[in-house]
Amino acid sequence: MDPQVVAVHVVVNPATVDTWGTAEFAMVLPKDARPSDDPPVGCATLIDWARALGAVDHKVSRVRVVVQGAGDQGVLIDNLRARVIRRSQTPEPAGVQLRCGGQQGAAEPRDVEMDLDAPQPAARYRTLIEGRRPLFGFTLAKGETEVFDLTAFTTGTVEWTLELDLVVAGKRKRVEVTNRGRSFVTTAAPGPRTYQVPPGGDHWIECGHTPGPACPEGGPPAHFRYDA
Repeated sequence: MDPQVVAVHVVVNPATVDTWGTAEFAMVLPKDARPSDDPPVGCATLIDWARALGAVDHKVSRVRVVVQGAGDQGVLIDNLRARVIRRSQTPEPAGVQLRCGGQQGAAEPRDVEMDLDAPQPAARYRTLIEGRRPLFGFTLAKGETEVFDLTAFTTGTVEWTLELDLVVAGKRKRVEVTNRGRSFVTTAAPGPRTYQVPPGGDHWIECGHTPGPACPEGGPPAHFRYDA
């Protein structure tokens, strides 16, 4: 990345972003994960804890990308897309699923979305304006900042990074955006069991081997089992 063109900052823990403050977050642990301690209850801490064990996002990945113009010439951002490294059309078996967050009346995440199952995944606006989706494109002058809150989803398993397409002084440039130097991974894999902290709850409950759309309300504190 040319530091004279744009500066990019990535927030990969969506529980720390106000856009998704009422969203439900779900992570899938690796099949061989055997943590020595129970998962933390708070969403922001849980996501970092789970990723340190190799967990990946379940069905949906949420990423905030902050781009700032850093050069004297204007920069046109005309595409934000995924570079797919590996894709499976079916979810790959994995370990237990951990879910937290979610509130009644939660708003849908704003800004842009991406279907990772598309042949060429690219960001598009989530919200229609006068029945149409606006064209994706922004111009940044030096010091100006644009924030992209991206919701990417799959019904299979996808390993991917992001690419920003830029036009500077009539020339095209490409900037890669990663998960702190690594690729993103999103999977719809069903784990052998699911645990959740209910909205406003202070302990984990077990949802069973084949949970429905939501875990049952209430329930005793879970005794975690990570084996299949």
